[in-house]
Amino acid sequence: MPLPFPSIRELLHGFSEAESGRVHSLFIERRFLRNAEVFRQGDPPEGVCVVKKGLVKIVALSEKGTEQILHILRPVDVFGELVLVGKPRPFTAVALTDAVVSILPLAVLQDLLATSRVFTRNYLRLLSLRLYELEQTFPALVQAWPHHRLAKELLHLAEDLGDETPKGTRLTLHITHELLSNLIGASRETVTLLIHKFEEIGLLRREGRDLFLNRERLADYLGLEGK
Repeated sequence: MPLPFPSIRELLHGFSEAESGRVHSLFIERRFLRNAEVFRQGDPPEGVCVVKKGLVKIVALSEKGTEQILHILRPVDVFGELVLVGKPRPFTAVALTDAVVSILPLAVLQDLLATSRVFTRNYLRLLSLRLYELEQTFPALVQAWPHHRLAKELLHLAEDLGDETPKGTRLTLHITHELLSNLIGASRETVTLLIHKFEEIGLLRREGRDLFLNRERLADYLGLEGK
């Protein structure tokens, strides 16, 4: 479900340079190798996390151990912000590439919320926006067919992880059919068939391991499908 994630810039909106620097100094920096877990579903909440370098995927695990990728996060994205509830982590965060993650400990977060009106306002706004986007996106996503979900996810990946080239938007991350199937909640066989279909109608092209997307045609395709 591609949702816009808050960034550290939004969290510190309205802070002076000195105040922003002080808050940044409160974060603890941790490095993770590719495929290492930042935290696991069921872990106690230690604090709010920010991707500093690399990519992190947010994953939900079923009772059978199957994986559903919910989001792919980029540098400056904030995640794990529901720590104030005091409940265990509802999802797993995994380094999709070698990554650096900055963590604001829960006790420090609570102190900032108690002492800074600006920080509290920004934090509440981010939580409210996340809930608003979820309420808007979820019904449409549940009702959408797999081809619509795939086109929407490809467009989202192009916007977040793409480099513009004369051949189209090249995804900077190697995207496998298995990864796409996890992202949209469909079988790998369905994704393979849809990729072939999208290639035939000019929404994308493949060259070896590279995937080039036509963002304009993907947007038009989604517009037609929505009518």
